Order: sequence, then structure tokens, then C-alpha cells
Amino acid sequence: MTTIYLAGPEVFLPDAMPIMAEKRRLARQFGFEPTGPGSDENQTPVKRTAAEIYARNDTAMRRAEICLANITPFRGVSADPGTVYEIGFMIALGKSVFAYTNHPDDYGQRVRSIWYAGCEIDETSGRPRGPDGIAIENHGMSDNLMIDGGSRGDGR
Repeated sequence: MTTIYLAGPEVFLPDAMPIMAEKRRLARQFGFEPTGPGSDENQTPVKRTAAEIYARNDTAMRRAEICLANITPFRGVSADPGTVYEIGFMIALGKSVFAYTNHPDDYGQRVRSIWYAGCEIDETSGRPRGPDGIAIENHGMSDNLMIDGGSRGDGR
């Protein structure tokens, strides 16, 4: 059975345990052995140190053969930074990463509507810029091009 690391911000949700249990169930239904945060089956919530959490996740990523990452925007316009780290780590280990989002808008649209809501966007240079002069990444991708490109394996 292929081991799959389930990355994403679900661990922070108020109903994290049943959501992660359902993700593990679905992974098994499709022939994968899930690992990653919350992967212990009969896990009772235990307060762990940051070092313990990191070590468990590091071991799980190294053990997994592939990664499925939830890059739904988390506390802003982009994916959870922990999930982004896990994506990069798995890619660096030479493992395949697949990502999904539950948000319908691409990254550029989210930046415009959330970060610069109601502000004038400068389109004159051919590259959209917010009122602060900083370019808005606008490639029609779910998130930053490095996250999307890395999880697709080809940068498209």
C-alpha cells in the first residue's frame, strides 16, 4: 500500500479530529496508507511540544511515498505556511506532491479582493500592482507559482 502524507491546516479546525479521520478513511478507501498530522487512529488529544510535533511530522514525511496537500487559503490569501513547508520538504526529498484547494478564486483574484479590497490596482505597467507598488502575482494559479508549480512537478 502506498503511504500518503496528508498535509493541510485541518489540525487547527475546532472539529479537527473527525475531519482528519474522514480524510484517512478516504485515503484507505482509495488504496493509500495515510500518515501525517493526526494520523494516529485512536489518538486522544495530547499537548505536545513544538519539537515533538516537528519530529513526528518529519518522520512521517520521510516515511511517506507521496503527499496530498490542502492549499486552501488559511488566515489570509495563501496556503498555511506549515503546509507550504511540507510541500517543499517533500519535493526536496524527491517525492510527488499533489495539491488541492477548496477556494474557487485563483491567487491573483484573492489578493485583489481580500488584500486590496476597494483599492485601486495599477494595471499600466502590464503587471498589476497594489497601492503599495508591490506586484500582484497573477498567473491564474491556485496559490503562489512556486507552490502550484512544485506540486504539479512541471511549473505549469
